[in-house]
Amino acid sequence: MFTSMFRKWVAAYLVIMFAGILILISVISWLVQRDFYRQGLNQLNNRAIAVEHEFIQYQLGDIPFSDFRRSLKRIEQEYGVQISIVGQAVKYLRKDLLEVGVRPDVRDWINSVSEGDRIERIKKFHQQDNEKMLIVGFPLKSEGEVVAAAFVYTPMTNIDQLAKPVLKSIWLVALISAGPFILLLWFATGRFVRPIKEMSQAAGLVADGNFSSRVKVSGKDEIANLGSSFNRMAERIQRVEVQRRQLITELSHELRTPLTSIRATLQALSDGIISQEEQKEYADLSLVEAIRLGKLIDNLQELSAFEEHQIEYHFKPLDLIELVESTIAQYQLHAEQLGMHLLMHKTRDRQPVWVNGDPEKLKQVLINVIGNALHHNDKDTRVVIRLSREKDKVIIMVKDDGKGVSQDHLPHLFERFYKAETSRSTKDQVLGLPSPD
Repeated sequence: MFTSMFRKWVAAYLVIMFAGILILISVISWLVQRDFYRQGLNQLNNRAIAVEHEFIQYQLGDIPFSDFRRSLKRIEQEYGVQISIVGQAVKYLRKDLLEVGVRPDVRDWINSVSEGDRIERIKKFHQQDNEKMLIVGFPLKSEGEVVAAAFVYTPMTNIDQLAKPVLKSIWLVALISAGPFILLLWFATGRFVRPIKEMSQAAGLVADGNFSSRVKVSGKDEIANLGSSFNRMAERIQRVEVQRRQLITELSHELRTPLTSIRATLQALSDGIISQEEQKEYADLSLVEAIRLGKLIDNLQELSAFEEHQIEYHFKPLDLIELVESTIAQYQLHAEQLGMHLLMHKTRDRQPVWVNGDPEKLKQVLINVIGNALHHNDKDTRVVIRLSREKDKVIIMVKDDGKGVSQDHLPHLFERFYKAETSRSTKDQVLGLPSPD
């Protein structure tokens, strides 16, 4: 069953095709008819030459006027034309000449031809507006002077009769050709709409929760680009969905641990099964868990703000070296407790490195990266922070000589919520590595 888009495309193509065929046939018909009219005028000019020849014979005295009239009638009967001559020296006027056009037109033609001009006209009968006449007017001269205005004319019905079979053939060819064109148009439209239909079906599957749906992409046109964009979008949605489920699982575990500890403490206090001395110890433990739970919620809120692009930055000039040193000092004691060495590579001339940035956000990035280096390495690992300048950039490098990251996990290193060791849980909650995007 075809989609409504298919029907719309076919209907639009059919309208365009028939409009194009109609315009083409109309133009061809006009050109053919014009060519026949031109041929008709050429034939009238040939008859005009015959009339001039007969008139010269009459002027030279080779034939009497009666033979001249008979010659004109013979030309009329033989070639299906009418002849009228208006002049003082000779006159052979047919009434139908006066019925062509209007009287001022005829007088103007006579005056123009009498002055030596030739005319070619296509005019309607004044009394029969549905029929036209082809008219050729030319002067008849005697000893170099115009003595009469001659007109040879014929109804265009004769020419239309000649052109009609040609026009019928053109229409017949157009109608016969329309069938194959429609079939070709039908298949071409189906082929064009098919990838859009597949994308519509794939989008419906994604909307229903089937994020593994993809479309086949072939070619390099706009439809292929759209298909590639759709596949990338579906892949990203699928990855986000996997991360969301993983996040929910990890959050459930992370939230359950402090809540279980706090609930056990409150239950013990309520049941009175712990001594007076132990109450403070359990209360301190619950406070630590509550603080940990609060940090976790704060991190989630900050992550949500990042996702919705609602983070406000407070830029100001700051010394990066001072920022790195304060962060290292914050983690120095913790590194010693883990048996690790946290160092900063310093140059001989300790010059400030001034940048315009948000100190809190930059420190959060350093905490994330340094925290990962400390919590995912073995004892005696050296973690070194190095600052370097490269033209208009400042590079902060955190390097360690630990076990590193497995090759399997490297492609996912900057994915949100991704953990290389899902079974491992730490007390310090971090947002993860900053995305290079």
